[in-house]
Amino acid sequence: MQQQIHTLKFGPFLVPVTVSRRAGDGPLALVLPALGVPAVKYERLRQVLHDRGYHTAVAELPGTGDSRPRPHRGADYDYSDLVFTFIPQLLRLLERQFPAGPELILGHSIGGQAATLAARAGLTGAARVVSVASGHIHYRCWQGTQRLSLLWAAAMAGLLANLLGYFPGARLGFGGREARGLMTDWSRSILSGRFAPEKRMAPAWQGPQPTLHIALAGDPFAPLKATQRLAAITGGEARQMPAPHPQGNPHLSWIKSPQPIVAAVEQWLQQDRTPAPATEAAD
Repeated sequence: MQQQIHTLKFGPFLVPVTVSRRAGDGPLALVLPALGVPAVKYERLRQVLHDRGYHTAVAELPGTGDSRPRPHRGADYDYSDLVFTFIPQLLRLLERQFPAGPELILGHSIGGQAATLAARAGLTGAARVVSVASGHIHYRCWQGTQRLSLLWAAAMAGLLANLLGYFPGARLGFGGREARGLMTDWSRSILSGRFAPEKRMAPAWQGPQPTLHIALAGDPFAPLKATQRLAAITGGEARQMPAPHPQGNPHLSWIKSPQPIVAAVEQWLQQDRTPAPATEAAD
């Protein structure tokens, strides 16, 4: 296996992108991490993808892992920056190594949100987009005490991010040190039911797109209802699978045992049809 680390300049951030080539030909899979999760945590997923015949690229999120600087008031970005600038820059970087670009973009949590929104905006080319443990964050996708907790988190995230110039997620047990703009958008989306990038997208679009959105049973951060609502952005397919790892929060622990997820993704990729549009669950 040949591995190279490329550096993407995204505003004030230097973002490492680790490209791993397997022996022989094969498609490219791009992995977009979850909030606060460094790229090194996806090593097992990368290995499984390699075993399935993929070259891989794993990008840090700006300011996370080996990306520098850490977010602060003068080093900031938001959801629209991720969707309309970061992902296109990342794809252009990869196309210099793989002219056809990635065949698969697999996004985890916020990585899946950004990839789905980029697909809706027509920015992902021929790549097939898959989200895992990812969902919309509108408060109506949760019920009872979970809904109240989410609303409280939205209020606190917006307040702290704007007060400090960054969000101290590592201290609070949610994400890492995150960008003020990103977390401000996050908190507003919980209340409004729309991601900020959607405001820049034309209302007319070309109909359902081949995207897949996998919810994991028992995931408190991305329940099936939230995944269905994310899938509805592109008219993609939402499905729920058992948590593949027996311990820990399924939202994060699945990357320790990703084989069933990758197998399901491959089966979906091989389907010679466009998935039926997902419908939102009733409130």
